[in-house]
Amino acid sequence: MKPKIEENGVTTSMILITISLTLLVLLLTLPNIYLDNQIYYKSRELAHLNKVKVILQEEQEIIKNKLENIYAKENLYND
Repeated sequence: MKPKIEENGVTTSMILITISLTLLVLLLTLPNIYLDNQIYYKSRELAHLNKVKVILQEEQEIIKNKLENIYAKENLYND
């Protein structure tokens, strides 16, 4: 009978299992990372647009007030 030889060290099957597990982990995590980045950049864009909206609303109020003052002056002179 031949004695059974035990392998010591790294075998080909161990390398294949390690590579396949690494690929599996990457396949599961990369879409999540991509989506998180997209959500982050969209939220930054939304925050910027909200700031612009607030600024434009404030400018609109200022212009409305100026216009009301002009109408008020015109009505004073017409009366």
